[in-house]
Amino acid sequence: MLTVQKMNFNNYQSFSDYLDDLNKQKQNAQIQGKPQAYPQRTHVVVDPTDQSKAREALAKEQELASRKAEEETKMQHYRISGRYVLENEAVSQQKQQKPTRPADPNRIAYIQQLRKELKLVKR
Repeated sequence: MLTVQKMNFNNYQSFSDYLDDLNKQKQNAQIQGKPQAYPQRTHVVVDPTDQSKAREALAKEQELASRKAEEETKMQHYRISGRYVLENEAVSQQKQQKPTRPADPNRIAYIQQLRKELKLVKR
């Protein structure tokens, strides 16, 4: 075992001499079969856990999403109903729209009549 000493540099001409002496003491302790005060830690590779796999997958998806967003911001956008959309979204919205019926003049007249009656009732 190594003994703890005060760092007294009076016996040494330089700090490197002190370190050399310290290394010699360690080597002598190993040769004599004494265990080191602090055993060397070996790095152990552990199989990834579910949490670490999920964390890696999430990081990968975030990176892909940021790349996709960067590409999409550079693409041409179209304004539809107050929203800016990409070309493929605009095309799909147009395909999904149902054709509107032509305005029926009788229905319009009926709605206007109801409005007039409602105004009269409110007064």
